[in-house]
Amino acid sequence: MSGLITEIQKACLDERVPVESLLRRVKLAATKLKLGALESWVDNELNGYSGELPPHRILKGQPAGWNSFRGWIPVQTNEATIADALGTAMVGQGIGGLRDLIASSDGGLFHFPIPDETVIALNKAMNVSTARMVVQVPRGGIIGILDFVRNMVLDWAIEMERNGVLGEGFSFDAEEVESAKAVMNTFNIGKIDNFAGNMGTGNTSGDISLTAQHVTEVKETLRKLREAAPSLVEAGAEGALPDIIDAVIEEADKDAPDTGKLRSLTQDVRSALAGAAGNLTAEGAMALVGGILRVLGGG
Repeated sequence: MSGLITEIQKACLDERVPVESLLRRVKLAATKLKLGALESWVDNELNGYSGELPPHRILKGQPAGWNSFRGWIPVQTNEATIADALGTAMVGQGIGGLRDLIASSDGGLFHFPIPDETVIALNKAMNVSTARMVVQVPRGGIIGILDFVRNMVLDWAIEMERNGVLGEGFSFDAEEVESAKAVMNTFNIGKIDNFAGNMGTGNTSGDISLTAQHVTEVKETLRKLREAAPSLVEAGAEGALPDIIDAVIEEADKDAPDTGKLRSLTQDVRSALAGAAGNLTAEGAMALVGGILRVLGGG
């Protein structure tokens, strides 16, 4: 009888096997191997995300507003921060729903609603009037999410086999359970520490290890926020906002930044921005801060 890990590998290579069916097999393996964080990831992919999204669930597209005479029209802005925020689609739906979306479409664009508060702020800032705004995402973006999950599961199953975790007869012995836990201390589902920490048991957001790429992304985003700080203060953010951002940049510039401190300081930035809520530039800034917190493994 072949093992559960081998069955998962075969299912990954068979495009006829729906991704949600593949994930259910992974959940069975995760439960037997006592990999609680992996099981939680599978549940999020199957049932949909209710909180922060991992990077593969955040897509870029074209913002558009509804015009009763012309239909959907592109929303243009010369402000890079705002354009980046408006063009970001948060795709939290369950994987089965996304697959059905792809199956029922023959191409074109998918629409993901922009929050009402952002639409109201945009209407005021640009002197336009539209009750509905969306991010238009190409079909390939949704397919990319399904492919990402399938590829990550295959990588995980290969790593399990490489370390002697097979699940013969769909059961695992004590040695396999311990080997699986050890593997998950270094292997992250979400493509190498992008997901918010190691996928072993006892995982917390504080376990995340920053890579050089992460630090670079955080620094670049912080510098954008620092440039916009004066206008954000004018819009109602706390006067200390520039100093708080400088403190985050100072920590990020260290040879070995403290992830927990970076996360705490970034949360202070978010709090300082609260007074400018409803301002379009502030909405873009809040989106950027949320992106930093996702990289740092925070909410």
